[in-house]
Amino acid sequence: MPADTSVKYFHSAMPGAPTLSGQAGTLIAVLDACLVNGFGSGTLDTLVVASNVATATRAAGHPFEIGTVVEIAGATPAGLNGKHKVTAVTTTTYQFETSSVSDGAATGTITHKLAALGWVKQFSGTNLAAYKSSDVESTGCLLRMDDTGTRTARCVGYETMADINTGTGPFPTSAQQSGGYYWVKSETANATTRPWFIVGDERLFYMWTHYGDIINFGDTYITQFGDFNSQVPGDAYGCSLNGQSTDRSGFTSDANCFTYASGSTTSNNGSLALARRFNGLGSAWLGARLLTPAQANQNALSGHSGSAGSGLGYPNAADNALYVGPYYVGDGGCVRGIWPGAYFVPHSISSTQFTQRERIESVGGLSGRTLLAISCENGPMMFDITGPWRT
Repeated sequence: MPADTSVKYFHSAMPGAPTLSGQAGTLIAVLDACLVNGFGSGTLDTLVVASNVATATRAAGHPFEIGTVVEIAGATPAGLNGKHKVTAVTTTTYQFETSSVSDGAATGTITHKLAALGWVKQFSGTNLAAYKSSDVESTGCLLRMDDTGTRTARCVGYETMADINTGTGPFPTSAQQSGGYYWVKSETANATTRPWFIVGDERLFYMWTHYGDIINFGDTYITQFGDFNSQVPGDAYGCSLNGQSTDRSGFTSDANCFTYASGSTTSNNGSLALARRFNGLGSAWLGARLLTPAQANQNALSGHSGSAGSGLGYPNAADNALYVGPYYVGDGGCVRGIWPGAYFVPHSISSTQFTQRERIESVGGLSGRTLLAISCENGPMMFDITGPWRT
């Protein structure tokens, strides 16, 4: 059976990727490409099926890596069109599994691109955009991005919107965070390009940016928007937005970004907004990122992924293993749910222990899953690129 294609990842080093810099509109260009449109389009030289494996050839090259998702169009037989998980690559070829497609060479003007996450751009303006999941099971909340600034963009989640400037149910509210959270693009207001990485599914995504010049990833940041996996059946407000409560584009520290977990909303510096509390009453609520369910009622085990302060070495001495754990959504003294696909590393590991986007296989408790290591100031986070994130 062909592999799941709901989870997709992208990064700035892929051919055809949009650039992020300290200029207005560049963050929206990245989000448009990854969430809505895809990128890296091209026309294939050949597409040949043999024993349920399709091999695509393009002498001019392609943007795909093992684990990325290609979207094929224009092929006959039609069973080759659509989205497929890439299983093998060379500089000029890539492969994916097929089902019920006869052996032989496909015909037609066949095109490919990196498939987008499947979101929609509901509203737009000059360097303004509002994004929404297209999944019918989603909460339907929107992310409004104001990318009119240079080094940072400002963002707010909304329960509903009527146009790019009108919405109801903001999170955070203006009282909680005037003007919305900050998402950092660059420490300089110029065209210097900055590395970025996005991973997500149809309902949630994470974004990493290396917004400065420090080689050891000191000036990096991870943000998030979308629906978490809630413990509340049919949670109509199970949507979260992570961001900075201050403009940190001039700081060489990723303090209070998604890598940081604490049982205290004060320690998280108000950097996590939930659409509403678990009971659906009232308005936006400032939550907390937790490492254990017990942490919902006590400020314990706080710290950044990769340097949790637990003293756990890497690899673990008893079994020579890497350990990871989920991030729990803290909602005023209770566990609301889990952010899917993102994993905290409890070991004390330097930011250079793994190469950027290194593939980690066979992590304990995650059989059959491939994780990508993403380096930050205090150590790596891990992201599941196998999927699905939801059952």
